[in-house]
Amino acid sequence: MKFDVRQDDSVVSVCLITYNHAPYIRECLDSLLFQETNFPYEICVGEDESTDGTREICIKYAEKYPDRINLILRSQSEDGRDAYLSQGVYNYIETTKACSGKYLALCDGDDAWIDPLKLQKQFDVMEANPSVSLVHSNYDKIDEASGKRINNADKEDTAGLLDGSSRENFIYDLIMRRYPIAASTAFMKTADVLEIFEKNKEAFQTCPMGDVTTWCELVNYGSFYYQDEALGLYRILLESDSNSCSAEKKYKFVNGASNLGLMVGEKYNLPMEEARSWKIKNCNRYALLSGDFSEIEELRANKEYAFPLSEKMIFKACQSKFFRSIAKELFEFKYRINHRRFNTQ
Repeated sequence: MKFDVRQDDSVVSVCLITYNHAPYIRECLDSLLFQETNFPYEICVGEDESTDGTREICIKYAEKYPDRINLILRSQSEDGRDAYLSQGVYNYIETTKACSGKYLALCDGDDAWIDPLKLQKQFDVMEANPSVSLVHSNYDKIDEASGKRINNADKEDTAGLLDGSSRENFIYDLIMRRYPIAASTAFMKTADVLEIFEKNKEAFQTCPMGDVTTWCELVNYGSFYYQDEALGLYRILLESDSNSCSAEKKYKFVNGASNLGLMVGEKYNLPMEEARSWKIKNCNRYALLSGDFSEIEELRANKEYAFPLSEKMIFKACQSKFFRSIAKELFEFKYRINHRRFNTQ
């Protein structure tokens, strides 16, 4: 279907956020532009002042496809962004606010869609199931370091409507990453997402994962629908907000992410033992690697946090600078080995 979003109202908006994705952004944009649909859709690109040429590539695409692309050139000095722990979350929220379609699809600049009918298939599901709040699918995964590609990386074996026997259990599985959703396969109602942003400002400002925060709240808006076919490509970069060859950088992210489990658990009165244990483990290792013990000491002073013996030993031993330097080297080495093994599975 031919259309021009400057004249035709968009039914679907694609929120594409990108920062320093020059090697991948062309593949990403092409996969979005060449979708085959029977409805108009716009591509809202939030370009976050990249330094590697991504911005220039996006400008050329916007000039070539003005009928499809709404390019938003952001500045790192924009008012309000300092309130966010993650600048990616800020870009995600602000770019979504620029979207005008009834439905919202997501894609990161280092990912892509691998089915030209991706939007149409998910649109059809949502139109046929008004009670569904999120549609997502299987995906292929590619590791930047090895170049290895894993087809149908999601091991879910159940396709179709997922309403869950318990809303609370479903939310808990989301925050503990037992039910992972690849953001670039997600399809939602724009109005729902905008309302979630407005009602959960603190959560989005303090958590490094805007997508998982969104999923947890969308449970309150309807059921999830899973398509067991690979519609998207998820790329594991050597360095990104959520992935790193540095154990310290990785645990800084995971430690921040574990706060989401605590926040959501408290909000919905969920069992907190596992979330607290996860927080202790991640916070303790970040303290070991960074030398910043302020947060872990605060947790030890909180009676709700029961430290197992192993974590007590790590905490106590790391008070010694000599031991900590040795432990840090050993932990970095172990992490790098596990990191490579995990990313190539």
